[in-house]
Amino acid sequence: MTTARTDYATTVCALTETYLERVTDTTSALPDAVTAYETNPEAFEAAVERVATRESACDDALRELRTVVRDAMPPNYTEMYLRIDDVARLYAAIDAIPNRAERFVRELDAMGPTLADDLRATLREMAVLTVEASAILADVVTAYVESLVAEREAVRATESVEKLAELESECDELKHEALSVAFDMLPTAEALVVRELVSTLDTAMDAVEDAGDQLLFLSSGSV
Repeated sequence: MTTARTDYATTVCALTETYLERVTDTTSALPDAVTAYETNPEAFEAAVERVATRESACDDALRELRTVVRDAMPPNYTEMYLRIDDVARLYAAIDAIPNRAERFVRELDAMGPTLADDLRATLREMAVLTVEASAILADVVTAYVESLVAEREAVRATESVEKLAELESECDELKHEALSVAFDMLPTAEALVVRELVSTLDTAMDAVEDAGDQLLFLSSGSV
């Protein structure tokens, strides 16, 4: 590998790692936000701000990564160059994760529903599953990008993506459990607010699974 391509590979890997760390940093604040909601207003506001700040950091990292990936590499026949548009779409799919995490905490803050302990516990469990799934996705995407720029055999993502699907299914079960409790115990108007919040949190996990599916498609097609 030439010096220029070695430098490019090092830069892309470093920026990808930074971007994915910021994505997982964003989701990692979700359980704290749910735990602190109504019980510790100061800690909750800090958690909301933490999610928002880290989501903005994701945007900054992604812009830099896109610039390097698209503009800094001269034409060549490496897997990274040949798959540049697909990789860009993968990064875009991942970007939905912190966006939806921020949307959830903003809605929770704005709507301000009263949550029974069991509903709060279910939301927190959904948040914890989202954190776990985000970390799995970050690890396998990092390995995949490294394989492309280093011209190694592509990472096979099947096992990791299957685990993401399992976690998404668990999250769906919790969502339905929360909705059942909400509509059984609360007035309709309050239950509808809970439904909106639970559904918004669930979209963060959906985004993780969607990005995993995109990765599986890419890695399955690698030579």
